[in-house]
Amino acid sequence: MSILHKIGISALQGSVLLFYFHSVGSSQREFYPGGISCEALRQLIEYLHDAGFSFRRLSEAYHSVPEKGNLVAVLCCDDGLASVYHEALPILREYKVPLTVFVVGKCLDNRAMAWNHKLIQICRHASEEQLLPYLQKVCNRYHLRAEAQLSQCLFSVPDSGKDAFCDELWEEFCPTDQSSYLAEHEPFLTLPMMRELSEAGAEFALHSHSHADFSRLDYRQMLHEIRHNRDILSDSGYKPAPFFAFPYGRECDRNLLPNLCREASIKACLGLRYRITDNRQQSPLWQRISLEHCTIPSVKELVLKPALRRVKDALVSLLNDTQSVRQRPV
Repeated sequence: MSILHKIGISALQGSVLLFYFHSVGSSQREFYPGGISCEALRQLIEYLHDAGFSFRRLSEAYHSVPEKGNLVAVLCCDDGLASVYHEALPILREYKVPLTVFVVGKCLDNRAMAWNHKLIQICRHASEEQLLPYLQKVCNRYHLRAEAQLSQCLFSVPDSGKDAFCDELWEEFCPTDQSSYLAEHEPFLTLPMMRELSEAGAEFALHSHSHADFSRLDYRQMLHEIRHNRDILSDSGYKPAPFFAFPYGRECDRNLLPNLCREASIKACLGLRYRITDNRQQSPLWQRISLEHCTIPSVKELVLKPALRRVKDALVSLLNDTQSVRQRPV
């Protein structure tokens, strides 16, 4: 390990690093084109092991925030895609690493898809030229400025409108209906898959019922999304860990977080704007490092970047304190 990495790892002592991904390997590339390769996941686990990190589930890391000198890492995955079972589980078993899976309620056991999952499949069957009239249509319907991509445009549409619009496009361009597609491909975790993951040390947490954009919901809608998500998981035999990950990483108004956590019975919400100092037990908002499109060369950089940010913040603070002392009257 280089001197730079040793300095970085030293700066992380007493921290909890949360990493997240969606899919693993190549088996679901057509359903979800992002994710992390199996090789990069192995590299990350081995690198963190060698650096002295211990792996914990999020509920364990939260209730035992490490003392100075300890290093803790948490692996999370969002949406509950089946590649977590097919490709990640053998790796997690090999290294004895636990996992926290954030499940979308409506997608559990392949009952439905969220609008963004539908759109990925639609774009596989329709060209940009074929979708252009629909892009103009949605912009006109919701008085939106035209964006380069349909997905960017749909983020400005109410959630009910997103689903309805994608259903319309699916009927137009996709060769099978959605129920048949889900039954044939099983892109999400089934209940038997979840059982095996649980036996291997995984826990399940909340990711909303419909994969809703919380930056566009009112407070009542947020509570409904989280509570409905919990009810579905509980009815399926799993008591969810009391944590919620914002879909798309789009946070709600931070002033609402203390009340939202209390009324929804969750310990913390998870975002994607990572700073080490955010992950403290008393904070209602914890942050994660994305492993989407992570390659083997970028693994060390992912860990080092927030560490060096902490070193920089400490140096800036030290310089400010020094200047303050010098400016005091003698």
